[in-house]
Amino acid sequence: MRTTHSWTSNTATIHVEGLQAPVKMLHITDAHVSCIDDRDPEHVEACATHQARNVPREAFFHALMAEAATLSLDLVALTGDIIHYPSQAAIESVDQAVAQVDVPVVYTSGNHDWWYPHIKGREELRSVWWPMLDSLTKGQASHASYVVGGIQFILVDDSTYQVTEEQLAFVQEKLKTDLPTVLLTHIPVSLPTLRDRTIERWKDPILIGDPNWSVERRERWRTDADLPSTLEFVRTLVAADNLIAVFCGHIHFDHADTLSRSAVQYVGAPGFDAQKRLVEFLPL
Repeated sequence: MRTTHSWTSNTATIHVEGLQAPVKMLHITDAHVSCIDDRDPEHVEACATHQARNVPREAFFHALMAEAATLSLDLVALTGDIIHYPSQAAIESVDQAVAQVDVPVVYTSGNHDWWYPHIKGREELRSVWWPMLDSLTKGQASHASYVVGGIQFILVDDSTYQVTEEQLAFVQEKLKTDLPTVLLTHIPVSLPTLRDRTIERWKDPILIGDPNWSVERRERWRTDADLPSTLEFVRTLVAADNLIAVFCGHIHFDHADTLSRSAVQYVGAPGFDAQKRLVEFLPL
């Protein structure tokens, strides 16, 4: 599928062969809304530091969604760490902000959406806390797909730095269609140009499928060596003729670079700095 891409730090224009009409999307990631109240009393004390930082973050996210309501969009894509932990107050605040928008808002989790930083555990906690996010993920936290304006949008929660066999099979099945397809995840795929900047910022290549991220260094980030399904997921994306873009976040700076012959991976700057990316898909 032929595509052309052009972008700035907060926009992208993607021309797509066979697309019949324009589609406009707003991408927001990493807002880290972190409010909490007495509905979660066992977590209030541990979250006090993050709560103190919340006022501008919450206001920025509500302002971004208010802006989205004015932009004649077809879709809003939220790609994880929109909340900093799954408190009832934070989820309620995000729900209220999302309610301002009358177009589809799709949501995939990041490594903070379902995890309190002071609680031990990782993979097992995700399945426990996923139901708290049902209002945002529409009960499809692991993976989902939607077709909007002739474009297929696939969502995959890769927030443990892994992709499961079930998620891989879902993506592979969805990519069998002829529809131009966009992938929405939280953690970016490792690319050479992105890797160095990520290490500079985070000291480790905290990316999907990074070939040189040692098991010892991974322990800090509560993940293990790449699963075979994770590596096959990366190979699947690179080989997919109808994948036209990936939108993600996690690393708190904007970046864009070629992933395959037809697709560019767009990493969003963080919503906690009031950042977003306006994306236009246009016929080629």
